[in-house]
Amino acid sequence: MSQIVHNSGTNFSLYYNVLNYFKTIMSNHPSISEVTQGDITKIDVDQFPAYPIGNINITESNFGTNITNYTIELTVADKIKNKNNESSGSVNAQTIPFYGVDDVVDIHANTLGIINDLTSYTQRGVQGFDINDDITCVAFAEEYNNGLAGWVATFTLTTHNDRNRCLFFLINPSGSGYIIQDCDTGTQYRATLNGSGSVGQVFASKTTPNSSRDITTYYDYKCYTIVDTFTNNDEYNFVNLPILALPYTDFENCAVCDLWTNPQVWGTTPQNWSSGPDVAYRVWQFD
Repeated sequence: MSQIVHNSGTNFSLYYNVLNYFKTIMSNHPSISEVTQGDITKIDVDQFPAYPIGNINITESNFGTNITNYTIELTVADKIKNKNNESSGSVNAQTIPFYGVDDVVDIHANTLGIINDLTSYTQRGVQGFDINDDITCVAFAEEYNNGLAGWVATFTLTTHNDRNRCLFFLINPSGSGYIIQDCDTGTQYRATLNGSGSVGQVFASKTTPNSSRDITTYYDYKCYTIVDTFTNNDEYNFVNLPILALPYTDFENCAVCDLWTNPQVWGTTPQNWSSGPDVAYRVWQFD
């Protein structure tokens, strides 16, 4: 069974993760038998092998300075069943004065309790969401083609959103950048960098940088030389290309950069990293 971690590292501002979160807690609730997603009126013709059902629908979203707000519709519904004036306390059946020919009152009582469980857990059990405003619950009965009754809870779910403006450029806002040359192929590219550079600088980079910034392996790195700058041109090959310190942001020449970025076998690994490309290589020592 899927679990929700209280202090979760999940990025709950993502649409998919919001949906998956509610699907998970509804699937884990002992009183919900089926979980669906989308407009409840679109699935009302479906018949499920067991009830109650829980449904999640996101109807609206907006961005704040560093938050994402989602308008959530959480529906819990059960199949209406006719009664033969026989009640059993073990199934929370209705009693006088709630006498009737079906169990709608029972359904409303039980499904509202389920919604209370789901929203209370969301408010207090997960450090990823906030429900700051009131939760509006509207009851329904026999409004759908498959004879369901229950409640629709509507509320605003607030999630943190870094909205980092430095992740990438969609356009080059200044029309300027650097002309860089691949140390291996000599191919030149137009690029914008994630830091300042200078003509003559030799740096190591990856077109897909490690998002954790914890560089632990020398794999698939490239060395580039900054050969010139350009202006008044929005045609470029790389945007926000990272300058990695491995350990230098300027290796001064391609040969030194190559030593740091290409995997080496023992016989071609320098004895030290500070003497340039002409340093002696390591050798096996024997007694």
